[in-house]
Amino acid sequence: MARKCEEKKENKIVKNYLIKILISLILFLSFLIGIKKSDQFKKDIYASVYNKSMFFAGINKWYNETFGSILPVSNVFESDVMVFDDKLSYKSINKYKDGYLLELNNSVVPFIKDGIVVYIGNKEGYGKTIVVQSDDKTEIWYSNINYNNIDIYDYVKKNDYVGEAIDNNLILVFQRNGDYLDYKEFI
Repeated sequence: MARKCEEKKENKIVKNYLIKILISLILFLSFLIGIKKSDQFKKDIYASVYNKSMFFAGINKWYNETFGSILPVSNVFESDVMVFDDKLSYKSINKYKDGYLLELNNSVVPFIKDGIVVYIGNKEGYGKTIVVQSDDKTEIWYSNINYNNIDIYDYVKKNDYVGEAIDNNLILVFQRNGDYLDYKEFI
């Protein structure tokens, strides 16, 4: 009897997983057909992708709320993530270009908000940078930082380990809809 219950549970998990894959495939194919059939849709997509910042965090949030996680298991990798209970601790903060230069008490940097990593690389005047987009369309740039084990389109959570600030100096930029925001709303 217990074995039958386990088999039914496993079959349900597999069935749900296959349904999620099928729905994802249907959405993707509908998207491709829309681009192929409608020139206006194609122009809108190109404008959104190439001229604006694509809202990946919002799409991810909608998908997970509507269909659930694509994986049939959750929290698989959480044991590999360093998490901190403290807020970002700094000695001083000064305006720097479009953001702020923080002199940290220690070099360890946690993420300030949940979101999706949309950029990793060097930004002129900022150095090594990670940009995270949250579901409220806020982008937070973490610059002048050494980071490991972070890839583009990773979903990160508040207080997860970003990396270490170079010389205990971290540059943060807060941006939403093209407007630069004050740090007091976030730290």
